Parts: sequence; structure tokens; C-alpha cells
Amino acid sequence: MDKEITSKTIGAATRGRKRKALDDEGVSTEPKRRAKPKAETSHAESKPRKTRVKKDTEEVEKKPTKTKKPLQENDEVDTEGSYNGNSPMWNEAEMLSLHEKVPHKLAENFIALLEEGCTLPFIARYRKAAVDHLMPDKLQELYESYQSVSQLKKKVKSVLETLKKSKKLTPDIEKSILNARNLSELDLVYAPLKSHSLSLAERARNLGLEPFAVRALNGEFIDLKMVCTDDEELNSPDKVDGHITHIIADIIYKDTRVLEQMRSLKEETRFTIQSSRTKSSIKENKDGGKTDSKSDPETYKLYFEWKCPSHFIKPHQTLALNRGEDEKILSVKVVVPDWFYNKLERFCLSLWKSNYWVRKGLGDAYNRLIKSWLSRQVRSDLTSQAQKEAVKTFTTNMEKYLLTEPVKNRIIAGLDPGFKAGCKVGIINPNGDKLDACTIYPNLRQMNQNDTASKQLKDLFAKHKVELIGLGNGTACRETELWLKTHKISENIPIIIVPEQGASIYSISKEAQKEHPNMDPNLISALSIARRVLDPLGELIKVEPKNLGVGLYQHDIPPKMLESALDCAVEKVVSLVGVDINTASQAMLRRISGLNEGRATKILTHRQEKGGFKSRAEILKVAGIGKITFQQCAGFLKVLGGTEPLDATIIHPESYSIAKLFAKKIGVNIKELSQPQFPSLVETKTASINIEDTSRDLKTDTCTLDLIINAFKQKSYEDNVITFCRPVYSLAVQAKEQIQDGMTLTGVVRNVVPFGCFVDCGIGENGLIHRSNLSGNQTPKLGDRVSVTVIPSMKANKVQLKLEKILD
Repeated sequence: MDKEITSKTIGAATRGRKRKALDDEGVSTEPKRRAKPKAETSHAESKPRKTRVKKDTEEVEKKPTKTKKPLQENDEVDTEGSYNGNSPMWNEAEMLSLHEKVPHKLAENFIALLEEGCTLPFIARYRKAAVDHLMPDKLQELYESYQSVSQLKKKVKSVLETLKKSKKLTPDIEKSILNARNLSELDLVYAPLKSHSLSLAERARNLGLEPFAVRALNGEFIDLKMVCTDDEELNSPDKVDGHITHIIADIIYKDTRVLEQMRSLKEETRFTIQSSRTKSSIKENKDGGKTDSKSDPETYKLYFEWKCPSHFIKPHQTLALNRGEDEKILSVKVVVPDWFYNKLERFCLSLWKSNYWVRKGLGDAYNRLIKSWLSRQVRSDLTSQAQKEAVKTFTTNMEKYLLTEPVKNRIIAGLDPGFKAGCKVGIINPNGDKLDACTIYPNLRQMNQNDTASKQLKDLFAKHKVELIGLGNGTACRETELWLKTHKISENIPIIIVPEQGASIYSISKEAQKEHPNMDPNLISALSIARRVLDPLGELIKVEPKNLGVGLYQHDIPPKMLESALDCAVEKVVSLVGVDINTASQAMLRRISGLNEGRATKILTHRQEKGGFKSRAEILKVAGIGKITFQQCAGFLKVLGGTEPLDATIIHPESYSIAKLFAKKIGVNIKELSQPQFPSLVETKTASINIEDTSRDLKTDTCTLDLIINAFKQKSYEDNVITFCRPVYSLAVQAKEQIQDGMTLTGVVRNVVPFGCFVDCGIGENGLIHRSNLSGNQTPKLGDRVSVTVIPSMKANKVQLKLEKILD
């Protein structure tokens, strides 16, 4: 049974027997450029109309189905009618479900929540049931995928509009574009049409050769000599053959069935990635001249003669290859096995009748278009996976760093050590307010017993009754630590080594100057180090996340992608920890779900004018905060000691009535919520209840009831008390020059990456524990104290370590 196809606009053909043959085939003949026949030219033009070809061509126009089913992996898309941005194909829930392999209903719920203005922290805590209890990390992946789908949708709309304006859009092309599942597939179809100049296939079509190409592809014999004309482009069989080949190549690679098959074969194919050193970098090195690259070519020595199956490549290897290629040190290529072409050829031969023209057209399309697209697609997929892994590493480390355990109710001195510039001292009270700040100039080189700086610091500590020292781990850290012990300043005052990444950058920021007007940035840095001990989360969120030094290849990640992921991670941490609305800083408030800098400022203004918030309900009185914003932020803002006891919990105001009914049901008094015995009482009362039955009785879902029970069981904050402070670094080694192979050191894990972790041993440079050197099943986490052994390094001036054990 014949199928229908709408061909591209073609040039007018010759008159007589040839013209009649074309008309009999029903091919539209509206010209862009006319081909000259051997005798005379017909000037007749006809409007494009539907044409029938043989059964191996594709049916473009389909009747719309009455029932719509979720999009499946190999489904083709109904493209009847023009694309208007709301096409059935562009049901974003179906696309999201397909991409992330989640249930269609879940994808629908997730998108609906986002459209309502819900944030990820809000969904993760208060709308668990709607998203099938997905963890925050998975919700973040779902959100990123949703953004990609939205971006693709916008791009498709833009491409179709552009092609319409340039009059290059045909039903075939539209169908191919609407079937693209990602930007790379869209580019395969769109790339040849981007240029203002005509593609090879378009030129051939304008010569009036499309009907011949379609007939040839479907098995009809075409006498190429009979098609020749006086036109320079058609005056020989070879030229006609070339033009017909270009049209057939275009038909084949834009066919949606072929695109689907290529998509499937790409997933099955084992590609190989090869890299070698570029000739230009070798030549420049021999000539002794400077290379164009930012790095020493020897950095990439491992990749000079390197190959690896694409499915075994590690994320950091992909990023290293990309960087080496960008710096013109490495040449990288994708080796496509013959298996791919052979399978694709067999598939195409099953679609059209003419084996000769299929092989010829596919060969042309493969060499000119498909092979290069395939290489780009493989590299793009690897890069995308590597970037996601790098961002995940960065955000995971940062979340752990932000959740560093605080040390409350202590008067803390922050020391920002230095040699020539002196040691900056900042002292804060238990609320984080500045008590004193100054610079002292200890003699760290000679350890003079009569050093005046030691007396100055002792007097300062005695005056303010300092209970804890936070020592920055930067320049002169080890020397300052030894100086404090030599002069017995730290004899009765514990020292905590504090990572100071980002402190100096924060100290010169507008936020720091607003917090400490007209203050020396160096002293602000010392105060920041002290506050990182008292309230790590509250202080670290003031620093741009990328400056915290816990990432991997962050300079190889698109800045917007990194900033967006880090901002989401910070918002998640701050929101899930929650803040006291009456004491939180603007930096903390603006990171809360649903709030931004403007709303945070208005909350602070209202707080100052009204003397604080007495209840969560008062948040609605703040200018610019409506019901949606209140819904998103209320559960993460706590009001301690207010008129409503539940305002001090993680229970959302929308669930207060259920919480009170539940309290009454189990026989506890909400007003005693802050009493020490309340959590244990709830534990006893809820030990034997059936969650599902109780939630039905209360007309709520199990997620909400679980949250209420957990909130009732949560103990009031217990202040951290330091009983002792173990040393972080080995006292015998203070500089890199002192270390030797086989030496045992202690240190702190400062960065965790897929291939191991970096340890700060107090020698001025972090050492790497490669994953092959992790002992047994031990996997250190960010902030862990570890005992390590120095081992020989393959790279000069790099410290390689082996994990011995994780210390308590």
C-alpha cells in the first residue's frame, strides 16, 4: 500500500515526455531555479501538493489519534499541523519522564509544583508524597533535566520560526526537528540549513532533480543521460549523479526512522577515544619558544599516546582531555567502529528499494554529516557527564563543609597568620559580635622569649577571657601554631585549625564593608575566621561558593551551570537547617527557600521597626511577601519563644491544625513542646501507633504525619562543649622540604574527588590519597582527621599519600 510524502519545492522540469512523467507521479513543480531542457523550457508552474511514492517512503501527514499515550523510547511523534509550542509532542512531562526514566505521573506532579512557584527544598520536605519520596539530590537532577527540556523546546520553536522566514521549512524537515530528543540531534538536522547559502541538497533540488531522486531511491530506473541539459550543473551524467546523491543523502539522514536508529545504535556502540600530542606543541618545545597553552605540555604527558573505550573513561579524564585540546597540546578524536555503519546500512536498505542509491546516498551522508555529528555527540555526552560529576563533587563537598559542627557559647579569637604583614587578631563574643581586632607582629623566625607580641596577645586574651583560638590554615599557620605553644599562649586555650579559603575575598566584598564599615579588610578576615568556628554555616554562606576551594576542575565547568548548582545547594542546606528569623543575617535569609535579597532586606527592616517577630503569621505583614512566598519560606523560618509553640519547629503552618489534633490524640500538650522531657514522652506515646491508620483518621498523608512526629521528637539545641582538642598536624614536620618517603603524618581531609581525596598535613600544599591507596574499605569524608604515610610520587613536587587510618 502506497504511503504519502510531501517533497521539497523543486525546479520546473523539461516539457514533453519528461514533464508528463513528473506530472503522472504527482510531484509539485514550483521552481526556485529552472533547469534548461534540451529543446524548450516550460514556464508553467504549479502549487505544491501531496504526492504519492512507493511504500518505502515515510508517511508524513497522519491522522491525529484520539487517545494520547505517554511517549515511549522509540515512538515517532505526531506532527500534524504547525508547531505552536503546545504540540502534543511537547508535553514536557512526557519528555521529562522519558529522559529521567521516572513515572509519567511523577513528572507531571513535579512540573505542576514548579509552575506553582514551589522550590526544591519545599518540595523535598513538604510535598514528598507528590514526588514519590525522591531525595533532594534526585530532585535536583530532575530539575536540571526539566530545564534542558524547556531549553530544547525554546530552541525548536526558534529554529522552526527561522526556517519559516527563510522559506526552508518543509513538512519533512519539520517532522525531523520535532522528533529531536536533544540539542545535538536538533543540530544534525538544522546545521546544513543554517547558512544563508544553499546546501548541496538544496542546490540539487532547485535544479528540479528531487522527483528523479525519490523515484531512484524507490527502485525506478533513471537514465541519467536523459536528465542532462544544457545547464552547466546538469551537462554530464556524473554531475547529475552527484546532485541526485546529495538529495538522497539528505532524505536518508533527515528521515525520522533513520535518526531513531542512529540514536539506538549510538547507545549500543563501543566507541574509542584517542589522544595524541599536537605537532605544534612539539615544534614549539623543540624551538625553545613559548607555547600558546596556559599549562606546561608535560602536564598532559599521560595523554600523549592514549586511548580508552568511551564507556570506561573517567570524568576527570574527559575534562583533562578537553582542557588539553583547548590549549592546543592534545589532539583528540573519536574512533567509530565499522559495526555502526554496517548496521545502519542494513537498516536503511530495509526502508528503500534501491540498494545502489541507498548505499551511495548513505555513504555520502555518513562521510559528510553523520560521522562528524556522531563524534560531536559522543564527546558532548562524555563532557556533559563529566561536568555533572564535577558539579556533584563540588556541591557534595560544599554541603558537608557548610554543615561543619558549630562551637557555641564561647568567646573566640580568630588568627589570620602572616610573616611580614603580621598576624591579624579578631575576637568575638558568643553572639558573633566584635569585641576587639588588631594586628600583632610576632617574630616567627627566631622564637625570642622576650617577644613583645606574645605579651600583647596574652593581655588581649586575658582582657576578653578568650576560651578558644581559631587559627587560619594559610601562610605561616604552622609557624604561628608553634609560636603560640612556645610562648604558652595556647597552654590552656584549645586551638582549632580553620580553613580560610575565601576569607580574604569576603573581607573586601561589599557585604563585608556593609557589616564592618571603614574597617581594615585584613581584620575583617580575622573576625571571619573566628565566626567560622562559632557559626560555620552563617559565615560561609557570605562567601561565593566557588571560592570555598572544595571543587574539582571548577574552571572547566560552564560558569552559569556551576553557579546555579552551587546556589541551589546552598539554598537546600540553609533551608533544611532552618534559621531563627529574629537573629538571622541578611546573607542567611536571602538563601532561604522563596526569599531573595530584596525580601530578606524587607524582613530585616520589619524586624528592626517592630522589635522582632512574635509569630510566623507576622511574616505576611512584611511588604512584598504574599501567600506564595509565605508558603515557600515559612517552614524554614523559626520563631523561638513566640506565641505559637509550633513556630519553633519544622512543621509548616498549613499543617498546624493536623499537628494539634495529633497531639491531642496521643495525649501530649503542645505548650510543653520546649520542655526537655517532651521528645521522650512523644517517643513513648508513638511507639505502637500505626502511621497509615492514624494519617487516614487525621485526613492527611503519611509524609506529613511522619514530619510532625519527627518534629515533636526533635530535641532542643544542645550547646557544643569542647572537652578536649586533639592536634591536627604532626608537630615534627612543618614544611614540604622536611617530608620523606615512608614518613607518617596526620592531617585533615580538605577535598574529596572521584579519584581520591586531598589532605592538608600543614606543609603548605595538600597531598593526594589516590583511591588505589585507600586502606581496605575506609572512605574518608570532608573534615575527617587521618593518619597517612608519604609514598613516592610519579610527578615531581607533588605529595602522594597512603591512608593508614581515619582518626577519631
